[in-house]
Amino acid sequence: HCCLFNALIHFIIYIYTSSTDTIEAPCFLSHTMTNTNDLPCKRPKIDSNQEIIVENTELPSEVWANILDYLPFSDVIQCSVVSCNMLRDVLPRVTQLSIFRKEELRIAFARRFRGGNVTQIDVYCLILCIDHDQEEQFSLCQYTASRIVPFICEFTKLDAVGLDVDAEGIPLGTYFRDTFVQEDSVEIVRSLVRSICGAYQTGAISQEARLYGPAFQAGAFICYKAEACNLCKMYCQSFPLEQAVNARATCISVRERLNTIASRPGGAECLASKTLALELLRSNYEVPFMLETAPNEYITKTAKVFSKAVMEELEILCKDYFNAKSLEKSDVIEALGSDEDDGDIWLVGKYYEKLLEFDFPVSNSDLNVVDESKLLSDVHYHM
Repeated sequence: HCCLFNALIHFIIYIYTSSTDTIEAPCFLSHTMTNTNDLPCKRPKIDSNQEIIVENTELPSEVWANILDYLPFSDVIQCSVVSCNMLRDVLPRVTQLSIFRKEELRIAFARRFRGGNVTQIDVYCLILCIDHDQEEQFSLCQYTASRIVPFICEFTKLDAVGLDVDAEGIPLGTYFRDTFVQEDSVEIVRSLVRSICGAYQTGAISQEARLYGPAFQAGAFICYKAEACNLCKMYCQSFPLEQAVNARATCISVRERLNTIASRPGGAECLASKTLALELLRSNYEVPFMLETAPNEYITKTAKVFSKAVMEELEILCKDYFNAKSLEKSDVIEALGSDEDDGDIWLVGKYYEKLLEFDFPVSNSDLNVVDESKLLSDVHYHM
């Protein structure tokens, strides 16, 4: 509201000053002041017949566009009908839109920007909060979900689309079973994902455009199908490579996901780069073990372990797509992460052997190996 008020103030100044270049002295100064010493404070003498010259204070279109970037979309639309200059010169310069009401997702509104320079659109009306038995629960707005894709396809320079990015603690997918009141919420988001896949495949949305928010964070798209479904495969075929590579919660197997990505333009190069391999190495976690420093003297240390899913993906990646020998030893050590206290790296023996099997450039001189039997027995982890 403060931004809107400032924008309106500037607009009033623009309307008032653009109509004339001169302003007469105020009428309360036109009377004859015989004794200026009687005034409560000294003011400069002003001739009543003198005209005060005021420069034209019209704001450039770029400044107006910067103001509109921070207004709700409904206010932007209202400003667009104020003048031809606002519609023709200002709107095409706007770079960011914030949509708070589902009624605003209309093609007619989008076309006022003429493709324009809009690079980011944030939609805040996909998730609806509902009071259900004195508890806050959430549902998806089907009206919003059905109109998002046709709306954003009107903007040719999009870099990012945020879907309820401020809906804190509501990751679409994780909460499908427990949080959403509507039983059809799963189908709504699946239909939305299907529509976005079609837009990516046809080029209506550029592969450079990233969708973010609870539903589309890396690995956040979760499918509860017991068997591999076409939608998950379509997701890996259509979404930007960065998101497809991280779609580990889909129902298709790791091998099928990587094979699907490798079949896409630039997919094999993406898998052959060191980015994914180092990301998998960073996904290790730590479990404590007792290190004997002297007879009957022990200290607690932590050792690196990997989940079964990570090791499976590393194995397929290194055997079929990526040459682990191309990595620098320092990159591997940095990805594994050293202990903050002494800088040592402790790795469980069977994972050390796996890394050697996958041709990672590691050796006993770079890290310390601990036997799995040394791990504390009351610690549960997935290996």
